[in-house]
Amino acid sequence: MKTSTTSLRLAAAAALISSLAACGGYSGVDLGGTVSGLTTNGLVLANGGSTVSVPANATSYKFPNQIGNQSAYSVTIQSQPARLTCGLVNASGTSSGVPVDYVNVTCTANTYTLGGSVNGLTGSGLVLANGTDTVSVAAGSTSFVFPTAVADGTSYGVAVLTQPAGQTCSVTNGTAVMGAGNVTNVVVNCL
Repeated sequence: MKTSTTSLRLAAAAALISSLAACGGYSGVDLGGTVSGLTTNGLVLANGGSTVSVPANATSYKFPNQIGNQSAYSVTIQSQPARLTCGLVNASGTSSGVPVDYVNVTCTANTYTLGGSVNGLTGSGLVLANGTDTVSVAAGSTSFVFPTAVADGTSYGVAVLTQPAGQTCSVTNGTAVMGAGNVTNVVVNCL
């Protein structure tokens, strides 16, 4: 009789352990999410002392260490990738026995203004272009800035779209690749 009681207790304990594990009460759960817009390396995410490096062009990530069931998590960006700024959605919460796969990362290119100086502009009607982006420069102006910022690492080319009345203007330093800062060295000379 003692053997069958012990067997029943062992079977009940095994069933309880199995059901707890299925609910996530006994084992850890994965922590991660999706990634969009990550075109360069350098993104490092952290959750407490656990970190994960996310490579360029990744579409998802997962921390190497699982978190416990009913454990609080708070994912942060430890290091931003080159030329991008990334943000998190659903970065903190408490696990509930199922994988936490919705701490999502969205990255966008850093952008900077494109502009410069204007010399000798006395006539009206000067219009500068950078691709389809244009800026009208008033007579007497000494500087200009395009309304649309340019993404880091993107080529730009400033040209005169419309000459001012009675003058001819030319552009120097008008073509380059946008670096990690505002461009202020494009020069427009008008005669």
